[in-house]
Amino acid sequence: SAGWMVEVHESERMGHPIFNIIAKRNAEPPQIILGAHYDTRLHADQDSAAPLAPVPGANDGASGVAVLLELARALDSAKLKNEVWLAFFDAEDNGRIEGWEWIVGSRHLADSLTITPQAMILADMVGDADQQIYYEENSDSALSVQLFEIAAELGYGEQFIPRPKYAMYDDHIPFRELGIPAVDLIDFDYPHWHTTADTADKVSTASLERVGRVIETYLEEQP
Repeated sequence: SAGWMVEVHESERMGHPIFNIIAKRNAEPPQIILGAHYDTRLHADQDSAAPLAPVPGANDGASGVAVLLELARALDSAKLKNEVWLAFFDAEDNGRIEGWEWIVGSRHLADSLTITPQAMILADMVGDADQQIYYEENSDSALSVQLFEIAAELGYGEQFIPRPKYAMYDDHIPFRELGIPAVDLIDFDYPHWHTTADTADKVSTASLERVGRVIETYLEEQP
């Protein structure tokens, strides 16, 4: 209803059905892929009280999805110079569980690409009310600097902290391996990670908005 062309990419990995959902807008290459995983972890392995319970995933999963869904509504198509893909990845978060690997959905999409995107930006765990997003060490450095400079210009310098802290094996990795500039926007200082306490009361709409505004500004400022 927001004017995007939506595709479901169905596949199977390790005996599991995988469904990536891709929404596209504009038709002017090169493409920019915005990503988030929509699955949530099957087992809350960091929860000492309930390690086999499923993770609700309000931040680890749903926060990035919320940012992409709002971008689908808010992006001004007239200002977009690139084709934009919103990639909702399945099966990111079940590594270290028997019969699973990490980042299954994003790897399938990267392996099936027939184009070379200009950039890939991942939003993962971005909703923490106490937001602290650092440079992620497996991300493209030039694109990271560009995004963090936009954040500073928007007044988000306290939340986007331009120094490295974590190196993540996340949905941006398959794209980096293809030589595509890719960045993981992630706040890994989140005490409820992989626990049953990853619930909506831990997430701030202001945190989601900051990440969305940075990505929106980046897209609309492309030459």
